[in-house]
Amino acid sequence: MSDNVQLLIFDSNDHTRALLRQCVSGISCCDFHFYPSTAAVDAAHLPDAASIVVLNHQTFDPSPVAFLTQLRTHQPNLYIVLIVSPGPEKRALDPLRRGGQIDMVFEKPLHATELEQHLQEHVADIFHSHHLETDHLNLLRFVPTGGLRRIFDKPEPGHAELFDMAVLFTDIRDSSSLILQASAKHYFAHLNAILGEQAQLIRNHDGMVVKTTGDGLLAVFEGAERCDMALKCAHAIQRGARSMQTLVGAGVSDGQVLTGILGTLNHLHFDVIGSPVHLASRLCSLAQPGEILATQHLADAAHFDYALTPIIESVEVRGFSQPVTCVHIHPDFTEAS
Repeated sequence: MSDNVQLLIFDSNDHTRALLRQCVSGISCCDFHFYPSTAAVDAAHLPDAASIVVLNHQTFDPSPVAFLTQLRTHQPNLYIVLIVSPGPEKRALDPLRRGGQIDMVFEKPLHATELEQHLQEHVADIFHSHHLETDHLNLLRFVPTGGLRRIFDKPEPGHAELFDMAVLFTDIRDSSSLILQASAKHYFAHLNAILGEQAQLIRNHDGMVVKTTGDGLLAVFEGAERCDMALKCAHAIQRGARSMQTLVGAGVSDGQVLTGILGTLNHLHFDVIGSPVHLASRLCSLAQPGEILATQHLADAAHFDYALTPIIESVEVRGFSQPVTCVHIHPDFTEAS
């Protein structure tokens, strides 16, 4: 499909339609579609990627009110330009302009250069918006959504903010042996498939992927339901891993976390740091293959209703002076329906 802007022109008069064709011919980056009547298309099903509609309303044409209203209803982002005679015809359509069904009105007699310039400027705006959207999507491939927002708000290194967050670490078990059993290319594809599935599940549970950790992910969850969403996400990740015949360990904790920009002026990255992050990482390392190891604080806050009672024990965690009360949640300990 063409990347050009799709411009649709409606004019029931053969002569003025030919003049409009000549008028817009100099507009770059456009594909043009000309119609002798608004009845020639279904307002609810315009050609793919239609961006601009120009309607040259003739005196003896049927009222365009229904057509323009349907356009705006079914294509809210469409840019609609109306060419109309001054006087009663224009006044009859003024409510549409005030109501937002029409974006721009040109009175007859039409100055062709004025219309051409206006359309060319709007085409440029559309391309600029598309480029910004593409740049934003490309950035999101490398920077988490929340990180991107905070980077644009405070780009200097060292800036940090404190948030209550649930933290989730995952790790693919026996990845070293997997590397030895397959080619690097095959392993890389397998790893991307697993981490891609995990990242999608994290987004589905309103979480944010902070970074990949080689053969795992670090993710955080915010808000009042963060503990519940983090634990549900960990369950979903374990179920997905089992379906892909892959063993994964997961660690989950909750607490106050610093989020901010780390690095130098030439190389910055968004990260989260704090005791809950270290704890989730340690719990992930201690978790058995296929197991979720969560702090009891998080598990209690999640209000999970387990089909089987999980195992609770105090765990010695490296870097923490006191044992941490944790909940061992195995793949079969699914949430009761």
